[in-house]
Amino acid sequence: MATPNSEPMGRLKKFLVMGNNPTERYGVHMIRDVINWYQGFERSCRKGQEVVLTNITKPLEALLEASVIPTMVKEGKAEAIMDTLRTYSQLSYVDKEALVLCLAVASKQSDQKKLVTDAHSAVRELCTDTHLFFLFIHISKMIARINGYSGWGRGLRRAVSEWYLSWEPQRLALEVTRHSSAHGWTHRDVIRLAHLKLKDMPLGTQVVLHYVFLGLEKTKDKYTGQENTSELLELLQALDRHPHSSSTPQAGEVAWDQDQVINKANKVHAQFGSLNLHDVPSQSLKSQEVWSHLLDKLDGQSVVASVNRLARCNFLAATTEAAAAPLQGQLVDRLTQDDVAASGTTPAQVLMTLHAYEHPTRFIAVGGGKGADRKAKGETKVPRPPGKVSSRRPTRVNPKVVDALHSLLTASARNAEQTTRRLGICVDVRGTMGTSHVWTGNPVGKGEVTGHEAAATTILTLTSGGTCPATTTLAFSGTTFSELKLTEGITVLQLIEKFRETVIGEVNVERALNWGKTHQAETLVVLTHRLEQSTITSATAALQRHNEANNTQTRLVLCGLCSRHISVPHSDDLLVVLGFHQRTPTIIRAFHERYF
Repeated sequence: MATPNSEPMGRLKKFLVMGNNPTERYGVHMIRDVINWYQGFERSCRKGQEVVLTNITKPLEALLEASVIPTMVKEGKAEAIMDTLRTYSQLSYVDKEALVLCLAVASKQSDQKKLVTDAHSAVRELCTDTHLFFLFIHISKMIARINGYSGWGRGLRRAVSEWYLSWEPQRLALEVTRHSSAHGWTHRDVIRLAHLKLKDMPLGTQVVLHYVFLGLEKTKDKYTGQENTSELLELLQALDRHPHSSSTPQAGEVAWDQDQVINKANKVHAQFGSLNLHDVPSQSLKSQEVWSHLLDKLDGQSVVASVNRLARCNFLAATTEAAAAPLQGQLVDRLTQDDVAASGTTPAQVLMTLHAYEHPTRFIAVGGGKGADRKAKGETKVPRPPGKVSSRRPTRVNPKVVDALHSLLTASARNAEQTTRRLGICVDVRGTMGTSHVWTGNPVGKGEVTGHEAAATTILTLTSGGTCPATTTLAFSGTTFSELKLTEGITVLQLIEKFRETVIGEVNVERALNWGKTHQAETLVVLTHRLEQSTITSATAALQRHNEANNTQTRLVLCGLCSRHISVPHSDDLLVVLGFHQRTPTIIRAFHERYF
C-alpha cells in the first residue's frame, strides 16, 4: 500500500511527535543521548584529551539524518519545512526538543537562503523558554563543529537578539531569573557571544540584560532615577537569585532567609498569576514554613513535582512529627483541586510520580564498610539492579498522599480530549502483566511500574477516563474477547481489578483485526507483556492482508510494555512501542489521530 509516512514529510511528522526515528532507538530519547554524549566530548577536549574529529561526526550525522530536513532539502521540498514546524508547534502531541532540533538543522542549510532566514525568524516563536532556546543554540554549535566554523554568524546573532526583544521586560526578568542556565549555557554567555548592543534596545530590555551581565547592584546604580525603570528594578530586586551579590557570603551564612523567599513568591504570584518551583531557591525547600506558603500558589505541574521534593525532606511520612501534619493535609487538598488536573499534567506523569514516591530507593548501597573502602580508594560505586539488591530501606508512605495521587490520575485522564475516531483497545490480562515491571528506557534496570498499571494508565488516557463513546476496551479472554465496561471516574486500581477478574486468553492480533473489521475501528491498540520478533512479523503481514482485502486503512499499535531491542519494520499503518514512559499514551493518541 502507498504509505504517506514513507515520504520525507511523513517521516518528519513522525520524528516531531516521537523524538526518535531509527527503530533501533525505540524507547530511548535520541536527542538527549547525543547531546549528553557531545557535552562529554567537549569536557574531554577541555581536559586536553585528543579526539579525532571523524570519530565524533557519526552520532551527530545520525541525529541530523533522523530530522529528515537534509533529505527534504535535497528533494526540493524546503518550502514546506517551516510551515510544518509552525503547525506542529501548536500541538500538544509534539516533542518540543525534536521540534527545536529540526529548527536548528533548517537554520544550517546554507544553500537555502529563504529557509535559513525563516528558521532564524521562527526562533522567538518556537523556542518558548530558556531551555528550548539554549537547546537551539547548542545544536547549532554542534552542527557548526562538524562543518569546521564557529557558528556565530549574522543570522544566529539576529535570532538571539530577536528572542530577547520578543519578551515584555517584566516577563523577561522572570525568565532569566527562573531559568538562568541550560545545556551548559547561561544568558550571560549568549549575550556576550552574540555581541548584543544594549544601547540599541528598548530601555526595559536594556535594564534586564544589564542585570544579567553585570548584576543587580550595578544595574541599580546605572538605571535608578531613569524614567519608567523603578517598577522593573523593584521586580529584579525581588527576583534576584543572589541576594548577597554586593558582598560574598561568609562560610555558614544562609543566602536566603524565609521572609525573603516568601516575599519573592508573593511578588511573583501577585504580578504573574502563577508560581513554579524554579522561582524558589532550592535550599529554601527544606523549610516547612516556606512550603506552607508555596503550595497554594504553585501551578499544577509544580504541585505534582513537589510531592517527591517533600518526601525527600521527610515531610510526608505518616509517622512524621505533628508539626508536618498541616502541610500534608495542605498537599492532599491541593492535589485534588480542579486546576491541578487541568494543568496539562498527564496520567502517565502522575503514575511515574506516584511510583517515585512509593519506591524512592531503587538502588541502595549494601555493606557500608565496602563502600567506605571504595570511596577511600577513589573508586566509583556501581548501583546494583533491583533484582540483585539484598535489602532496602523501609519506605514510609502516607496513604492519604497516595490516594490523592490516584484521584489526580483519574481526574487528569477525564480531562484528556476525547477522540472522535473509532478506537479499539485490546489488553493482555495474563498474570505476567501484573508481576513484570515495564521497561522505561533506563539502561540500568526496569522501573517499578507493572504491566497492568502501565496498561490501565494508557487505557484511561485513550478513553478520556472511560467517558469517550468512540472507544471500546477489550480483554483477550479464552478464544474470544471480553469487553471491559468503563464508567466515568474509574480508577487505575479498579481497572486492574477488572483485569484480574477476567478469564485469561492468548494474545491474537488477527482476532483483534477481525473485531476491528466488524466494528469499523480505525485503529486497534494491543497492549501486552512482551513482543517477540515473530509476533511483529506476522502482525505486519496480517495487517497488510486485512487492509488490502477490505480496502481500508486500519491502523495497528503493538505495545510491548516489557520489550526492548526488537527490529521494527517500516510501515505507516503499524506502530510498535517498546516499553512505557510518560509520553507513550500521547504517542499512541497522535498515531491514532493521523498526525504521523
